Amino acid sequence: MSAYEPIPLENKAKLERQDTHKEEEREPRERWGNHIEFILASVGLAVGTGNVWRFPYLAQKNGGGAFLLPYAIMLLVEGLPLFYLELALGQRLQKGFLKIWSNIRPYMSGIGVGQIIVSFQMTAYFPMVMTWCMYYFYLSFSNPLPWSKCEDETNMCCENDSAAYMWYETNLRATSSIDDTGEIVPAIIGCWLVGWVLTYVCLFKGIQSSGKAAYFTATFPYVVLIALFIRGVTLEGAGDGIAVLFTPKFDRLLDPIVWMDAAGQIFYSLSVGFGALILFGSYNPVKNNCSRDAAVIAFINCGTSVFAGIVVYSVLGFRQKMLDIDVEDVQGGPGLAFIAYPTAVSQMPLPQLWAAAFFFMMVLLAIDSEFGTIEACIGPLQDYPFFQKIRREILCLIVCVILCLLGLPMCTQSGIYVFVLWDTFSVALPLLFIGIAECVVVAWFYDLEKFCEDIEYMTGSQPHFYWKICWKFVSPALITIILVASLVKQCLNPAEYSAYKGCDPLNPTGAKNWTHDVPFPWWAQIIGAIMVMLPVLPMPIIAIWHFAKKRIFYRADNCASIA
Repeated sequence: MSAYEPIPLENKAKLERQDTHKEEEREPRERWGNHIEFILASVGLAVGTGNVWRFPYLAQKNGGGAFLLPYAIMLLVEGLPLFYLELALGQRLQKGFLKIWSNIRPYMSGIGVGQIIVSFQMTAYFPMVMTWCMYYFYLSFSNPLPWSKCEDETNMCCENDSAAYMWYETNLRATSSIDDTGEIVPAIIGCWLVGWVLTYVCLFKGIQSSGKAAYFTATFPYVVLIALFIRGVTLEGAGDGIAVLFTPKFDRLLDPIVWMDAAGQIFYSLSVGFGALILFGSYNPVKNNCSRDAAVIAFINCGTSVFAGIVVYSVLGFRQKMLDIDVEDVQGGPGLAFIAYPTAVSQMPLPQLWAAAFFFMMVLLAIDSEFGTIEACIGPLQDYPFFQKIRREILCLIVCVILCLLGLPMCTQSGIYVFVLWDTFSVALPLLFIGIAECVVVAWFYDLEKFCEDIEYMTGSQPHFYWKICWKFVSPALITIILVASLVKQCLNPAEYSAYKGCDPLNPTGAKNWTHDVPFPWWAQIIGAIMVMLPVLPMPIIAIWHFAKKRIFYRADNCASIA
């Protein structure tokens, strides 16, 4: 019987005795202070800056209100089933994901190794978003706001689009390509270091500290978002912006790219595949309704995306009314957060207040997501005797210092391009491989019925037939389609980044003409390929190693018996 064999359900008294015995044998494990801490920490992990700057852009680009249909379908058949699966795995086995996959099948432990690597890669670059937001939060207390007015009124480029000019020229001091590294930008590296100090302070005691921090970091963004919503919908032109977001264009549903974008947004925004959800579930008591938790957290995440979209596009509608800049003239990601939104805020009464509120909210969203992914780097290691000898505070410090050093190239003048390189290669494709592996291993290698018996033991009822179909067929098939389509797209269209070519003072056209898309150079493509392969290769390598070792021992036993 494997270590993950479910306890038989025929005899309830026997089942309770066996579970009590297992609890006594199990090593002491960290626990959430209460169930609310778990919910808040999980919401903080799932709800991040992508809900604010990526979902609204994708919705507007892919058919407005019509995009909500594929988004909801992908939530139900892809995101929620994997979210539920990961929480249930961690809660039942009460271990980090490295030991969980090893216990299910030793030759599948490469999944856990891949999850640690992809979590490291994620936390090596994504805190840069928090860094930029911290810097803009600091600038929000200036009067006037630095992106609202040019110091040199003869600079026609700045006068043409002061927010874009400040983003590229003043804050990033961007070079013209990723090949031109430039110098360290003092303001950026200063905020980068401060951000990592704050992260360490919130994490060094484990979930006892991060769970308490979640009371503020996971709830206060909603206070700010509600305040921004009330202010946004009362602005002149807000209705026009919201109409652009929600007006359905049903013909766009025939475009497969729309469905791909919906699937990708659901998969990544719920933070499945990193292992953090498995770890969070393992800190819960065994008897807990994880199916209810999964549904609550997932719907909060997706509801936040829609609500944030209303907030953002109400402000963009106001920008259109005041500055005659089309609502649809916006890019996702940094373009929305650091150019379009600040431009609109600068036209409001009390612009410092609303700018500070927005960027403070973005800082909290970023740092809350960071808690979970860094915990996914540290938590599984503490299941092993070697790392148990190292104090939690020291291990956390080592991990934070390593990740901080890895991100230093993003503090240079070409840092925005390095960020795009990491964002393009280091997470998206590896997570798809891991998602497929999770479904296949649980549904086919471990046995789906055994897994459902474990869920019945934890929650008191068997999971609905719908979940079984998703875990065994629908979810892995859908993720495989997304993976194949993504690989084909990468092969046919090599990855590009938006390079800043500058503004011609004699012909200061709109800021969208200040950049152009160029392919990554050969060395960056190689680094990108390594980023993709690092989390993926441990899965086949460890599986092959285990099978080879088993075959060698089998031959040795045969030789011994013959002798």
